[in-house]
Amino acid sequence: MNRARVLLLAIPFVAQWCFGQMCPSTAAPTNPVYSVVAAAPKDPERLGAPIIINVTVTNISKGDAPWRAERPDPTYRAFRFLLERDGREVEKTAFHRKIRGEQRPGDPQEVESGSSFLSSVGPGKSFSFQVDLMRLYEITGPGIYALNVARFNDDGTRVCAKPLALTITQ
Repeated sequence: MNRARVLLLAIPFVAQWCFGQMCPSTAAPTNPVYSVVAAAPKDPERLGAPIIINVTVTNISKGDAPWRAERPDPTYRAFRFLLERDGREVEKTAFHRKIRGEQRPGDPQEVESGSSFLSSVGPGKSFSFQVDLMRLYEITGPGIYALNVARFNDDGTRVCAKPLALTITQ
């Protein structure tokens, strides 16, 4: 009975981090500080080539907004990425599992050294960066993929970009 009670208590905590609940369509931050826009290339991507996604973050508040990032690889750690094909998440790379704390036996064991840094983004200011989905996912077949990008802020809010549809050809 205690195990069942512990599992029931853990479900809401785990669900917060579940990718399926990453960007529910009915929930939005009450006072968002940032907007996030993810953009894919206009032409279909070729299988085996880098798949570059541009992410732009804009401070939509009336004041300076804090931005915390983690080293190493702050570009990849700042957001959660979910790539799906046919309703299932694509297999993550060892790198993606490492930065999400989901390493498996057999994954390369590296000594993690890093820190976080805090900066300030002025009202109306934006910054952009690029992410290569091939570093995050093992994309092995052509098809139409769905990508969700979300940021989980220090205060527990999440900001989501509109989902993207990616076409990958042979």
